[in-house]
Amino acid sequence: MKLGGKVFLRRIAVWAAVAICFSVLIGTQEGKAASAMQMCWHDGSEETDISVEAGSKFYIGDFVSIYTTSTSATASLLKASYRTQSKSVASVNGKGYLTAKKPGTSDITVTYQGKALVCHLTVEKKGTIEQGRAVKALKAEAKKLAKGLPKKLSAAKGYALRRKRDAYLGAYGANSSSKLSYDGFLYENERPAPDNVSEKKSVILAAPEAGRYLTAEALLRQYLLDNDPTSTESKKTMRIASANANSKNGKITVSLTKKLGADQILGAQLAFPKKNSVTGSKLKANIQISIYDETDAKYYKGEIVLKKGTRQLIVRPVVYGYGGYHDVSLVKGHVYLLGSGFNWAGGRKITAK
Repeated sequence: MKLGGKVFLRRIAVWAAVAICFSVLIGTQEGKAASAMQMCWHDGSEETDISVEAGSKFYIGDFVSIYTTSTSATASLLKASYRTQSKSVASVNGKGYLTAKKPGTSDITVTYQGKALVCHLTVEKKGTIEQGRAVKALKAEAKKLAKGLPKKLSAAKGYALRRKRDAYLGAYGANSSSKLSYDGFLYENERPAPDNVSEKKSVILAAPEAGRYLTAEALLRQYLLDNDPTSTESKKTMRIASANANSKNGKITVSLTKKLGADQILGAQLAFPKKNSVTGSKLKANIQISIYDETDAKYYKGEIVLKKGTRQLIVRPVVYGYGGYHDVSLVKGHVYLLGSGFNWAGGRKITAK
């Protein structure tokens, strides 16, 4: 399956996001009770089977997803512990780096905050698992992605990791066979479209280090949770100091309480991937907020370009119709709720002049 570069990257990013289990949880901090934490294998289960060839080396924690209300991570990013049932078949160190030694079976247990998941690992004889062109290509790209993978992101590291992630997905789209998943598993039959139907995957992990993609994606998701300027849950939510609506030029002018920083620009680009190029500028980001015309009881969107280092925003009200978004005229005397509804804390009620 081949798609155009940008279209493919946007689509696969969405597929990857839904491929990993996620639930709305009770609690606010990672360190609270286990009931506030969701932990599962790559396929959404608490117990899974994986088959690899002897000689394979990879982080088993990449395939364990962990969520709280404020955390999105893999076990590789957190202080999980690991245990192997048979050290002669497969060894695993304190960081979760596993070495498949010889043919046989060994249960691998991953434990975090008292919750344990079990993987029934089967080590096959070297040369048993398909090693065609697509598998070899994915292994090579996964090796590039794995090099220097951080455990926490700054804005600079975030941009670098996003580029590496996108290059990895682009290579996957261009080179993968119809039976190979982006996280290294083979499918029983043809790869489904979209590529997010985990139960269609076999237990055969043909490119083990491709699991690094899952940890890279978790890093970017966590960065988004922390820095999305349009989220009520983010540490970097934009807040309005003042706002006014002009019915003559059809624009809303907003002043923020603080200047926009590098973290917010990248956070906005990650939050609105369809509105920002995969190689987007580090100085600006395109976003949308919600606008509610309280007088006419109508909802609109507000198109905004965020610029690093500025506190001033120009909001262009638009409505979706035939051919895309179209400008909406502001009506003098109408009351508008800016950033109301779902995606911007610190919104403001204003009357158009």
